[in-house]
Amino acid sequence: MANAKQVKAAAPLNNGLPSVGTFKSGDGVALFSTSHPTIAGTFKNTLTTQADLNETSLEQALIDIAAMTDERGLKIAARGVKMIVPSENQFTAEDMNLKESGTADNDINAIASMGMIPQGYRVNNYLTDTDSFYIITDVPNGMKMFQRAALNTAMEGDFDTGNVDTKLEKDTHLEYQTLEVSSALKVRN
Repeated sequence: MANAKQVKAAAPLNNGLPSVGTFKSGDGVALFSTSHPTIAGTFKNTLTTQADLNETSLEQALIDIAAMTDERGLKIAARGVKMIVPSENQFTAEDMNLKESGTADNDINAIASMGMIPQGYRVNNYLTDTDSFYIITDVPNGMKMFQRAALNTAMEGDFDTGNVDTKLEKDTHLEYQTLEVSSALKVRN
């Protein structure tokens, strides 16, 4: 059951691309898109030009997050707080988050020195896109997952035979009550 829960929890990230298109946001567009419709025009939560995880693409993603606006076009002062990466990108993420110098020339790694991703990164082994990475922002009430019912167990012994009957009940349906596209930024598809 733990595996099913992890797979379902990663499904919005795995299926939210326009190319896959099976996980739509509330506006009818793929979860990660450059054309979410709003009252003020359109909104994007992915890079315009897709790029692998490197210092330049991460910096651009953080710039895009800082420029995020609400549905009326007003800036919301969002910032990235945590990066989610598949296991294939964990070493690149570690290099960019902790090293104070970016290259052999000992130049400053602006992402690390400015504390742009204060909670660092987490590896999610259930991501299917090996070159993707995601940034969770500090926008409140973003993507949430709810478990409707916890695992219930019951045991009853049979006096005559000595057998023990065990019953397990689990509702494995996970609900995504609110999914605001400003809560996560898809950077690579």
